[in-house]
Amino acid sequence: MFSMYASKKIIFFISILMLTLSPGLSIAQEDPQEYIKQSDLYFRKAESIYKKLILESKDPTYLYFELGRLYFDRGEYNLAVEALKKSGHPAASKFLALSFYHLSNYTDALEVFNKVELSDDEYRYYHGLTCERLNLFDQALKVYRSIRGDEFLNRANLRIEGVERKDTVVNIREEDPGVAKIISASPDERRYPQAGALVLLAKEDIEITAENTINSKMHYLVKILNERGKEGFAESSIEYDSTFEKIELVFARTIKPDGSVAYVGSRHIRDVSKYLNFPLYSNARVFIISFPEVAVGSVLEYKVKVKRSQLVNYKDFFLSYPLQGYEPIISAEFNLTFPQDKEIRLKFINQEYNNFSASLIPQKTRKKEKKVYSWRFKDIPQIVSEQNMPADVEINPTILLSTFTDWQQVYIWWQGLLKDKMKADSQIKNAVKGLIKGRGSDLEKARAIYNFCAKEIRYVAVAYGQAGYEPHSAGDIFRNKYGDCKDQSILLVTMLREANLESYPVLIATKSYYNMNADFPSGIFNHCIAVVYLDGKPVFLDPTAETCSFGDLPSADQGRRVLVFKDEGYLIEEIPLNPPEHNLIMQKLMIKVNDDESISADKINYTFGAYDQAQRYWLLYTQPELIQDTLKNMIQNVSIGARLDSYKIDNLSNLNTPVMLSYSFNGPEYFTNAGFLRIMPQLTSVDTSLAAKESRKYPIDFGLLEKREFLLEVYLPDNFVVKYMPDSIKLDSPWISFSQEYSFEDNRILLRQVNYGKKDKVLQKEYAEFKGFMENLARAIKQRVVLEKIK
Repeated sequence: MFSMYASKKIIFFISILMLTLSPGLSIAQEDPQEYIKQSDLYFRKAESIYKKLILESKDPTYLYFELGRLYFDRGEYNLAVEALKKSGHPAASKFLALSFYHLSNYTDALEVFNKVELSDDEYRYYHGLTCERLNLFDQALKVYRSIRGDEFLNRANLRIEGVERKDTVVNIREEDPGVAKIISASPDERRYPQAGALVLLAKEDIEITAENTINSKMHYLVKILNERGKEGFAESSIEYDSTFEKIELVFARTIKPDGSVAYVGSRHIRDVSKYLNFPLYSNARVFIISFPEVAVGSVLEYKVKVKRSQLVNYKDFFLSYPLQGYEPIISAEFNLTFPQDKEIRLKFINQEYNNFSASLIPQKTRKKEKKVYSWRFKDIPQIVSEQNMPADVEINPTILLSTFTDWQQVYIWWQGLLKDKMKADSQIKNAVKGLIKGRGSDLEKARAIYNFCAKEIRYVAVAYGQAGYEPHSAGDIFRNKYGDCKDQSILLVTMLREANLESYPVLIATKSYYNMNADFPSGIFNHCIAVVYLDGKPVFLDPTAETCSFGDLPSADQGRRVLVFKDEGYLIEEIPLNPPEHNLIMQKLMIKVNDDESISADKINYTFGAYDQAQRYWLLYTQPELIQDTLKNMIQNVSIGARLDSYKIDNLSNLNTPVMLSYSFNGPEYFTNAGFLRIMPQLTSVDTSLAAKESRKYPIDFGLLEKREFLLEVYLPDNFVVKYMPDSIKLDSPWISFSQEYSFEDNRILLRQVNYGKKDKVLQKEYAEFKGFMENLARAIKQRVVLEKIK
């Protein structure tokens, strides 16, 4: 009785409060802020009374429920959960479940809903919503259909309709004659033998408002031609940043070959975090549409709106519009609307691949107080992949757009986002002190700090800009021990500066993105790295490349222009492509032929540069048994039935020293017998697959310059003599230099082969010459050593 009586007193107390705030009272010079202060004061007073009564009560069950209700009504859902969990009152379950729902904790909400059944329509309605959030659509429908009261019945019916989206229109011709006309006019698919689908319409409208927000609309129609098209388009994913962007699906539907329509309902939509296990990047999300009843001949259609609440620096804008895709585009429209006081700068790239006569020049019009740039394209051919072709960004005709007028504006924008993030807290200071202790030179200090950031901070592969442009603080990244590219680089720069080294963040567009154009200021970057100056010379560092040694860079970071963010201003630098000697593979194979013609062998592999990064990564993240299996497979190329004796990995965890892999094996045979003659296997080979086509549409891109050295020593029994030794070979081309030398001494056959790259690309006009060179080289090295076995 005490608890109920006390509760009624508090309710009376709150009622008096509501009376004092009644709009019917006449108060001179009303101040809304005063009401807010009084409301907060009375809330805290009620909270204090409840807590005091709970301490005094022998059975505070109902008091906990009332306190939980107080928090719930106030929107303090975390506090409501704490209080309601302590209450055994029957009504507590409802508000506990609803609190979990409002906290987006759908798993715990569902647990309450499933445990406690209440004849409460609001409770059931939120039960259905929770099921939807967890993709339990059949369960959601069952719950919605149990609702009876008018207040929530209409809402439930709307949810049912949203989940099921049963179409009442028989045919698309009745539903949308315009779309039906586009479909009926679609070209004969036999004109597109390489296509999996036809993009009948790709329409994009982007409006930059006077308030510096962005409204985007997308409308796509895709006709499925075969199973490859189904695989590629049955699900559409739209990435967005939930911090600044909201996505709205206007509609999505599958138009079946007979013209009937199957609509996408909420059961076909998922809105998920792209990096679920990394809370710092929970704002990077993916909106996924799974089209129902997709079959060959279907047309998939969807319209989406995306609203962005602010521009990157509240006033500027940039984007890229590539023309081609990996399926033919029958019709494309792109409209950009922006205030008349803004100026949009354009740059057209890869125009040498515009062999389909598309005009990149926009049609310029005015619409009230705004400018409109419009593009219309017809019959854009698909990109058909070729082996070792360059990245799309190098071969796809593209329109670049930006409102930035100079690089100083870009510098001011991003420098403003990062300047307060590079502060070393006590943990960072102590870590740096420990890392550089006993290290005399700046090089040693920088290497130790880089190795720590590369190895101990997990990289989350979030492209620059995908989860926002503002980095987290260095302290947050150090404590969490994970970060994206900009966060890892900010931490690295902070730690290098703490060691009194000159270091700065660097924005870069890697090989998979549009290389920075010095004459076109924009924010079109997809990666962030760092630079440290040692003896006045820049050393670029990419801490996201965990197996990359200090001073080295992934091949995707090489041959790129970058923007260095110095304290006093920006600097445009060029990162060169590493020479072939930097990316070196050295292999030594020693084979001893026994008297019974079985063999025992040892092989050593040294790797440097890009190959060391790849080898180290494979050895670090591959199970030992799988490493053994790979080596067992490789030695079969030397001797059929070979058995691996042992293998050894050196320097795996030491980024300062190249990794070395060595292994020993034995085999039952090595030669091909021809009477008393013994023919050795072809000792070397060259990959001619890049020269297999008669012609190429795109250049060959090797990705890097490399050098390979191979030394083979074959020790023969005394009763073997050499009958034929191939001549040494030395061939040179503008792209590759190749040499191969044979020798024989002291019953030992020696082969030394060296080849290195001279260019990282073969242009289309050079392909015929390259093809001839590779075929001649393959024929030249095809010769074999012939031995004779003497009785």
